[in-house]
Amino acid sequence: MKKVLKRLGVVMVCGAMLTTMMAGCGSASSSAAGSTAGSTAGSTASGDREFEGVKLVYWSNWEATEPQGVVITEAVKAFEEETGAEVDLQFKGRKGIKEGLIPALDADQQVDMFDGAQNKSNYGDRILCLEDLVAENDYEKDTNPVMMELSRSYYEDGKLYEIPYQMKANGYMYNKGLFEQAGITEVPSTWDEFLTVCQTLKDAGITPLTTDDAYAMQAFGMHLARLIGDEEVKDVVNNGGWDRPEVLETAQAFEELASKGYFSTQVGSNVWPTGQNTELATGKAAMYCVGTYVVNETKGITGPDFQWGFFGYPELPDGINGLEAMVIGNQSFAITNKCENPEAAFALITMLTRGEWDAKLSEESLALPADINNTSWPEQLMDAKPYMDNCTEIFATSGGLENNPDITPALKENLMKLYAGTCTAEEFVTNMLAASKG
Repeated sequence: MKKVLKRLGVVMVCGAMLTTMMAGCGSASSSAAGSTAGSTAGSTASGDREFEGVKLVYWSNWEATEPQGVVITEAVKAFEEETGAEVDLQFKGRKGIKEGLIPALDADQQVDMFDGAQNKSNYGDRILCLEDLVAENDYEKDTNPVMMELSRSYYEDGKLYEIPYQMKANGYMYNKGLFEQAGITEVPSTWDEFLTVCQTLKDAGITPLTTDDAYAMQAFGMHLARLIGDEEVKDVVNNGGWDRPEVLETAQAFEELASKGYFSTQVGSNVWPTGQNTELATGKAAMYCVGTYVVNETKGITGPDFQWGFFGYPELPDGINGLEAMVIGNQSFAITNKCENPEAAFALITMLTRGEWDAKLSEESLALPADINNTSWPEQLMDAKPYMDNCTEIFATSGGLENNPDITPALKENLMKLYAGTCTAEEFVTNMLAASKG
């Protein structure tokens, strides 16, 4: 993923741009958000059932019982009523999309549109360029420009082939109640401030940090990306550059966290979702470096009264970037080359990413809205808003540390040892050099 935002500069109009990165569309009224209600399928279709007789086949990567699936089902019914189109909505799940969509398209099976994880460049010419539809519908003005540029960055021609929604931000999710208990009134923005927060929590008898093997790479990767940028992090994991001094410096930072007792005593044995569910969600640990999606993943444990907070990965004294650079991601929609009515498919996408339905998706799935006019974010995620509003550079996942799946198992294993204090920074580097050689 290339760095995409520096050229946006002032265009990012902080407040408006991400005012709501993820709300949705449909009709003019919305109980889900204090939205301005945005455009609707009715307005897209001029209110005249413009797509009467059109049939769309929509494959979704959600399950029908997930919050996203429930809202999408409701929205599709509203779209059919407003436009006259018929939508065959099929919930395929993550595995179904990953394993079944390309074979279906190559077998000439009708699938008009689909959703799923960002970066659909692997579909090649099976998906349509959306630049004309976006321009014709004046769509882009109501979407966070960072996310639109990110979506374009996946493709060699720099054009738009997918529409982002269900955004998320990565940083430190934390328990505000535990911070208050320790007398902490401000979140850290620098590494020294972060260390002070950790010590203050420990002094109050609170475990500052935990993580799980599944998310072990996030903090280390973002720390390293603060020092060298995510493209260089990718070079490290792809070409075995573990002997770079910045890798050792990063490992030493986490060795210090472990040696000072800031990590949970059980962190070394945490297999996801143990740390997330039994420590963070239950109030036994204060901070966890992860994406905002953890709020939805743990809501059955935390309940409605858990006080969620968020802050961006701290700036480093010798870093080459700051809080403006962060990990942001999303799901996205695409229209296939089998679609005979791309205007209808785009109208449905618009409905799901604007106004009422985007807001409802955001509220029900505890995610960030796509429509910048939807100004009421889920309360649990409001702290992420200023960071996303001011983001001008997007890191790859885990700062690029997840770019080489061949090295991921060894990396997770050695990171968990580092966090648990059972290996030193130097041993971490030695182990990773050995793992990269074979």
